[in-house]
Amino acid sequence: MIGRWLVTSRFRPITLQGFATFAFAAFSVLFTHEAFAQLRITEVMYNPIDDSVWEWIEVRNFGSQAVNLNGMLARRLGDPDVATPSPTISATLDPDTIINPGETAVIYDGEFSDDNSVNFNDAYFRQAWGLAPAVKLIGADSLPSLTNTVDSPGRSIGFWATASEWRADQTDDETARFDHAAFSLDFSSANFPQADGQSIAWSGSGSHGAGSNWYLSNSGINGAVTSSAVSIPGAINSDDDIGNPGIKPPGISTVSGLQVTEVMFDPASPDDDWEWIELYNNSGSAISLAGYTLDDVANPVVTSANIAGGNVAAGGTAILFNADDVTVVEFAGAWGSGLNLVPVTNWSRLTLNNTGDTITLKNSFGATVITQNFMQTSGFPNPPEGASLSLKNLSLNAATGSNWAVSTDDDSLGSFAATLVSGGEGGIPLHLGGDVGSPGSFLSAGEPSNTGDFDGDGDIDGRDFLRWQRGGSPNPHSSQDLNDWRSRFGVGLVAIKAIPEPAGITWVLFAIVGLTLARFAFGNQHRGNRVP
Repeated sequence: MIGRWLVTSRFRPITLQGFATFAFAAFSVLFTHEAFAQLRITEVMYNPIDDSVWEWIEVRNFGSQAVNLNGMLARRLGDPDVATPSPTISATLDPDTIINPGETAVIYDGEFSDDNSVNFNDAYFRQAWGLAPAVKLIGADSLPSLTNTVDSPGRSIGFWATASEWRADQTDDETARFDHAAFSLDFSSANFPQADGQSIAWSGSGSHGAGSNWYLSNSGINGAVTSSAVSIPGAINSDDDIGNPGIKPPGISTVSGLQVTEVMFDPASPDDDWEWIELYNNSGSAISLAGYTLDDVANPVVTSANIAGGNVAAGGTAILFNADDVTVVEFAGAWGSGLNLVPVTNWSRLTLNNTGDTITLKNSFGATVITQNFMQTSGFPNPPEGASLSLKNLSLNAATGSNWAVSTDDDSLGSFAATLVSGGEGGIPLHLGGDVGSPGSFLSAGEPSNTGDFDGDGDIDGRDFLRWQRGGSPNPHSSQDLNDWRSRFGVGLVAIKAIPEPAGITWVLFAIVGLTLARFAFGNQHRGNRVP
């Protein structure tokens, strides 16, 4: 049946070329979702006191893969079309244009002088702000001028991977929206802070697009400093500008490496089968969990590794679950696909009386990586049966019980109710459904919107549809919200410049195999042979 479907369309044969087109399109969509890395503007110096050449934009990669900005175009809302636009970021001018996972980069105007004598020299910018060599700087060619004037085009900025994507966001030959931009920020509304010589910075929590979640930089607060004067012919900067370029927002986790960010220790379904733990990797590279040991203090000590494999991507999550009693397919059936699931054998029941526990994670060398307490006697919340505990904000101290929240359906953390999973013996469901949590996501850094981004994570993908399906959009189950999602699907996903990981390469092999099978099927049909 599969082979017959490959070569027929409504009982008419399709050509190999037609299938190749289909396979390439399907592959492109799959690869886009596999390889995307989310970039966000986290700070902007848009009105330095003396000269626009000292404007800059801070960008952080919240995704799990590196993104290359080479060839990107920067434009503002209201900017006119240009027949042959030159790229704003070019590796021929500034060789290192890659932002790695978890990395913060500062995009600055690299054209310090008209005679090109000092252009694209990071040393001048570092001197002005006292930046260490580890801070990533990317020099821009003719960065669009940013201003402090309300209703001016300079109060917005977007970066597009290609000119065609930029033109897709034009109306009447003028930049009208950021739908196809790789990353952008519209700070034209009056609720964004305004001041000469002070950068504006995202707090790291709350909706990225809401001005109320941005603040003016003040020297000595959240790493902000006052700049030093740097004398360059025709472009001396002020020593009164204030900002913290290259410093991650305060709402971003300060824990380096792995940390526990959510735990389901009292599921509504039987026993400990459906307990799980969410890990977050706040580092610049993936962490392999092969040979790790997960244990708790309320049970006999686990003496040997019980995690055979699995990785946590940089800036990504992994869900540790009880593989003794639940399969990957069953877990995905309850909580949705797309999660990075890591099986744990010899699972230690997290608590015997559901009043809390302390868990430990040891690496392959036996060293303790994490010790996480969630005992109610230590001030942690007492969740009802079937509700997870989730860290309210990644910047908070996980050792403090008041920094954890009980998950409720459709809360600000993006929690939702798991679904029933059938297939148990005697007709008894494997999972009863109704457990509430948000495995794999951190929605304290975003809020639902009415533009298709219902989970507030800055992109519009399949998870937003699940939110709509579960009544988690602004107008629950409405056709209006569904149409918003349909019309903007894919916005915010950066793929064209993303550097593929091995999983992305898997889709390449998938496409090649698919084309090979199609050729075989097409050849058989062409020779008069029926394809089984």
